[in-house]
Amino acid sequence: MEKQKNKFLTKKERFSLFTQRFLGWATMPFWNNMAVVLMRFWAKYHVPDLRRIRRQFKQMLKETDGPIIVCANHLTKIDSVLINWSLASWWTYMKNYRSFSWNMPERANFASNPILRGICYLASCVPVDRGGDRDIVKKSIDKITHMMHKGHTVTIFPEGKRSRHGKIDTDDYSYGVGRLVRAVQDAKVLCVYLRGEAQETFSGIPKRGQKFYLDMKLIAPETPFKGLRATKDISSQIIHQLTAMEERYFLHFPPAAQA
Repeated sequence: MEKQKNKFLTKKERFSLFTQRFLGWATMPFWNNMAVVLMRFWAKYHVPDLRRIRRQFKQMLKETDGPIIVCANHLTKIDSVLINWSLASWWTYMKNYRSFSWNMPERANFASNPILRGICYLASCVPVDRGGDRDIVKKSIDKITHMMHKGHTVTIFPEGKRSRHGKIDTDDYSYGVGRLVRAVQDAKVLCVYLRGEAQETFSGIPKRGQKFYLDMKLIAPETPFKGLRATKDISSQIIHQLTAMEERYFLHFPPAAQA
């Protein structure tokens, strides 16, 4: 079984991921706490009910046998950072590093900055070139799939890009998450809807002083189909779950009230 899981990665690539994981874990007290200090005290970001969210996530981890795929809406360049911060403390991640989420950021967002490249490496990032060479993109997906087989959490943005109109696009989204769910046995999907109170559309870095709303629901997508139809069906279930969560957000926080 292990041989089948690893057939798309060489020993060198697997060892490289093991090294990245170890270095990320060993240095986490430095880079993670630095990021949290910047978000809390410089950017003054705030997530209400943070303790409740973390308790819920910890309980989900206990009740889940396989890996978790975090599927979220996408509005800013640091959504994955905000989600990891919200779901657990650095100490929880140190004790159970598999719960710290790997993700696939756009290489162009950080490739030109050596400091950002280093931080992204330590923070369990597998860079991807959107619209790039298919074999290279597939290799990045194979690496993420390998880490899921090892029990690690991963974060995927089903839309494949930041929401250009500020809301989830139910007509244009990726089927990648459907492939991941089908590729890894017992994988569960944690749908996360994250939004800053002043976030009207997509942006780079959220405005300072923002309060972030976070809603989440753990689901186990099933489908009667096979092949590509199954992949599309699972991806559709996830995007529509996120849409329902978005509708609930705007029901409680209508645009007029936010203004």
